[in-house]
Amino acid sequence: MPIGLTPDPETAELARRTAAFVREVVVPEEERYAGVVATGGEALRERLQTAAKAAGVFAPHVSREYGGHGLDMVSRACVFEEAGWSLFGPLALNIAAPDEGNMHMLEAVATPAQKDRYLRPLATGAVRSCFAMTEPEPGAGSDPSALTTSAEKVPGGWRIDGRKWFITGADGAAYTICMARTSGRPGDRGGATMYLVDADNPGMKVVRHIETLEESLYGGHCEVVGSETSAWSRA
Repeated sequence: MPIGLTPDPETAELARRTAAFVREVVVPEEERYAGVVATGGEALRERLQTAAKAAGVFAPHVSREYGGHGLDMVSRACVFEEAGWSLFGPLALNIAAPDEGNMHMLEAVATPAQKDRYLRPLATGAVRSCFAMTEPEPGAGSDPSALTTSAEKVPGGWRIDGRKWFITGADGAAYTICMARTSGRPGDRGGATMYLVDADNPGMKVVRHIETLEESLYGGHCEVVGSETSAWSRA
């Protein structure tokens, strides 16, 4: 069955306003900071997102319940395209990785309590998040079946043991969605589980920023370790 790609009038108008906002508000900031988000830091993110809210183009992908426009996947495409005209556009609309993907997942699978605690502040731009899957060799890169990080049920929560690296935005994120193995061995199918881990959890530590050719994003590409027992929330 063919998929209609022509946006409805409301979405087309949102895309038009997004294009105008990006060109008039966002691009001057991009030029000011030479395309490097990290130079502007959190103050830049907050300033752009406040402006996007005022322009009525913030969070097109999130449901109205959490302050967004509730667009479906097809409708998002034309709005995201206009936001991507600037390097800073996705940041301004709160659709930049890894936050956009984390919001999408939390809205789809999180419990009501998890949505209130983790999704709502992320959707409004009050906090940032990160996603922790990649591990040092021979652990997981883009293939979660190679996970070596383990999770074990213990009194009061879960114990997660492992090392993650190249975790974008980890420094300053309010929480991470961490992938760990609850069964099997590296290479086995299945057993991968995602955990919501607060940044102030004593069992999670950002140990360093890894030097990379790409240094544009605030929060860095970090090495993160987890090795203590505490109540980490299973998604």
